[in-house]
Amino acid sequence: MVPLIGQGIPLPGYCPFEGEWLIENKLFLYRADQAMDVEFTAGFRRADGEWCLGFNAATLASLLGIGSDEIFEHNRNGTLILDDVRPVPPPQREGGVAKEYVFRVGNRSAGLVVETGPEGTA
Repeated sequence: MVPLIGQGIPLPGYCPFEGEWLIENKLFLYRADQAMDVEFTAGFRRADGEWCLGFNAATLASLLGIGSDEIFEHNRNGTLILDDVRPVPPPQREGGVAKEYVFRVGNRSAGLVVETGPEGTA
């Protein structure tokens, strides 16, 4: 289980997304607007230039079999758990890295694979 320090804290005003931290200044949960409904990850640069990775709340909620509003409740209550972050076989692009983020709510779990490459997150 990965400690989620800062879980449930609202994202800062300079962040271009509406949502909450999973791990403050590193991972976040966000509500996608209509233009980005198909995206399951997003990112932004913090004030110090480091990247933060975000997960589309609707996508993750659907995979866990719960509602979009409910996933934020679980995040604020600390019952949205990040069980594991593990490497997966190398992606197709040269120089990239892929990791699976395994989330859990109660006895339901879901994994999301995120590929990062030289130019950012896919």
